Amino acid sequence: MPSQPQAPLIAIVDDDPGVRGSVDSLLRSAGLAGRSFPCAEALLCCGEESRIACIITDLHMPGMSGIELQAELARRGWRQPLIVMTAFPSAAAREQALASGALAFLTKPIDPDALLAAVERAIG
Repeated sequence: MPSQPQAPLIAIVDDDPGVRGSVDSLLRSAGLAGRSFPCAEALLCCGEESRIACIITDLHMPGMSGIELQAELARRGWRQPLIVMTAFPSAAAREQALASGALAFLTKPIDPDALLAAVERAIG
């Protein structure tokens, strides 16, 4: 019997465990697999970059911010699409994230349909 193809793995990087849990539940409800990370540094040392299809990150986190994570991913040659989310949006942050290649810049509380649409664009 052929094995089922693995669902694309979506990395969720947010210092708020409630947000990580909510996003993970949303992804699972859409048939996607999420892997949560409490900070950017945890994602960067996870060793699973080849399995990750898309990265959803918070903008404001202790340690490395979402923008700093985006720059580090580029420096390391990670090519996964990046979705940035924040409860404190600013025009400058939006512009910087999108100009640096983020696929989407979403405001918390996250609209589930907007997030799923961005993830589908990222992995489609």
